[in-house]
Amino acid sequence: IESNNTDLTINSGVDINLTATNDVNIPSGVGLTFATGEKLESDGTDLSITVGAGGDINIGSDIGVTFGDDGEKIEGDGTDLTIASSNELNLSATTDVVIPVDVGLHFGDGAEKIESNNTALTINSGEDINLTATTDINVPSGVGLTFGNDGEKIEGNGTKLDIAAAE
Repeated sequence: IESNNTDLTINSGVDINLTATNDVNIPSGVGLTFATGEKLESDGTDLSITVGAGGDINIGSDIGVTFGDDGEKIEGDGTDLTIASSNELNLSATTDVVIPVDVGLHFGDGAEKIESNNTALTINSGEDINLTATTDINVPSGVGLTFGNDGEKIEGNGTKLDIAAAE
């Protein structure tokens, strides 16, 4: 252990173990910095974690991050990421939420799914799809509703409605 009246330096070729019977207090605005630039620091209100460029904060599998006492938690098991809440989960975004092509949004046990292949939007369900609206459902002019293999079609152009069928 040495000091130059500015810095205190502790050199060791092995682990340095700190044994304390009380808290180790680091003043507000003073951080714990690691050799590679990572830093833990508090301003007395928030804890800041600084990671160098290209670095990650790694949390092991089956260890989550919890928020408050209401059961909100984010956890990964190495394969899936789970976001859990005992209350309603609200998503607030200032730009689009992007789901990659050929990745779907599943509901419940996965039987109901919405997915896009960058060309068409597909809605799958093993049961009826119920649409509940409080106002009109608008289909653009020149765009129709087709059935089966596109042999039957209902389409409007803004002035008339055409119904076409093979039979």
